[in-house]
Amino acid sequence: MRIIFVVLAILFAGVGHAAAAEAILDVAQVPGLRAEGRAAYARFLLVNTPRAFATDGRGPFGWVGGAATLEDARARAMKSCADNGGTQCAVYAEDLDVVWGGRQPVARPPGPGLIFGSRDYGLTTDDRYFRYGPQAARGVFVWGHGKGSGYDGRPVQAQAYVRAFNNAGFDVVRFVRAPFPDYADSAADALRKGLADLRAKGWRTIVVGGQSRGAWNSLQMLSTPGLADAVIAVSAASFSSTTGQDAEMERLLRAAQSPNTRVFVAQFRDDSYMPDVAGRIAMFRSLLPPRVGALLTVADPPGITGHGGGNSSSFSIQFGPCMLRFVTEATPPSGC
Repeated sequence: MRIIFVVLAILFAGVGHAAAAEAILDVAQVPGLRAEGRAAYARFLLVNTPRAFATDGRGPFGWVGGAATLEDARARAMKSCADNGGTQCAVYAEDLDVVWGGRQPVARPPGPGLIFGSRDYGLTTDDRYFRYGPQAARGVFVWGHGKGSGYDGRPVQAQAYVRAFNNAGFDVVRFVRAPFPDYADSAADALRKGLADLRAKGWRTIVVGGQSRGAWNSLQMLSTPGLADAVIAVSAASFSSTTGQDAEMERLLRAAQSPNTRVFVAQFRDDSYMPDVAGRIAMFRSLLPPRVGALLTVADPPGITGHGGGNSSSFSIQFGPCMLRFVTEATPPSGC
């Protein structure tokens, strides 16, 4: 019981007024849940859409996140609720809204889309997240996708851990890059201009992060003091060869000069782009601390593997609240 309530307290610590106004975030309002169900609902809020949470209002529940479609999420959540003993299961929440008892989803106006940049490199809003605006938000999380041969990451939803920030009042903006051209240094130049534009627009705290090449570009921001308040780098990579990538990463880290910026790094076992997890983490720990405000590393967490390990819901549930604390608390935690 104590562990469950600690999980809930960490998840919702520091939730701003704008975020708290979203009905789906109010765990206490879900009918009939016992402690186990409330902890499950807190986990549900840390997974990506399409998602659904079902309950019969008397204890049994079921939930699904990251489904192929919303219809699939509803059906699977209802089945899970019934399998857990529910006899009158109904969907309580889906995507960003409470729909219990026939309640209709909130009619949110669509975001403006591209808010900075061009077709090749740009910052864009995403209607899969709550939107607060620069004056009401606690800050903004700018997330960048990976890169692959023939891969277009522009439509990709940010990794689920970003939900922890959005739930706590941060806007979410995606840094999108056309597949061709997409060069690391050109993308970094565009991202620097984009972050400066967001600061000028009024966002108080700027977090930049991403997966693979998106993480690499985020680390490149450390060469410009004051550009980002925090950097989140998950499975950072800019593939040439392993040896060449190590040399480029060392150059990148030695160029860092952001004494007030907090940096969170995660690397996973069986990463085909970075087989030497221990060596990569050792490089971060030896080179970054004198050059940044704080460093927290997660290396080879149990049960999370591969270059795409950060895409998993389990990574979000385990580490999303810790990332939020690392960025927002006056004294950042030294570990998760």
